[in-house]
Amino acid sequence: CPETTVSGDIRLSPFYEVEDVMKAVQSYVDDLNNFDLEQLPVKGEWSKFVLGSDVMTQPNELKRGLVELKWQGDEDTFKLYAGVAVSVASDGHKALVQACREANGSVKPFSVNGSLPLVKNMQKSGFDIQLCGFGLMSVYHGVNEYCTVADMKKAYEILCRVVCLLETTAA
Repeated sequence: CPETTVSGDIRLSPFYEVEDVMKAVQSYVDDLNNFDLEQLPVKGEWSKFVLGSDVMTQPNELKRGLVELKWQGDEDTFKLYAGVAVSVASDGHKALVQACREANGSVKPFSVNGSLPLVKNMQKSGFDIQLCGFGLMSVYHGVNEYCTVADMKKAYEILCRVVCLLETTAA
């Protein structure tokens, strides 16, 4: 029986819950399987999702297209990689921005997409999550990713300053 396999992943932004997205995607698959497939657009005479009754097939072979979704893990595993957005109003964010401004003269917070295990769970547990990197963005996740000693020295200064600022805030 001919078949096609399509694989991919979902890069979930922090404003959606994993279980809601999983239910939505499953509903899209269900909609396709319950839809009159003859109404879908095709690319020519031999591009069909439903074979006519005049087409001979093997016993038990499907004459109608079917979409099957297989998750490569379970919901609990996917929740470990849920998207996260830091709080820009938190003491941690304010301290990090101030420390970066003091060390670099200016600061330009930005965001990137990616997967960080457990971070959203920590945030939901009450931790003030702030993410920062002090390497070179041009080689970030590259085959030969590296950073400079000067950048790590500055990173140490920034993180020490963040701790001092937070200690002052807590006092």
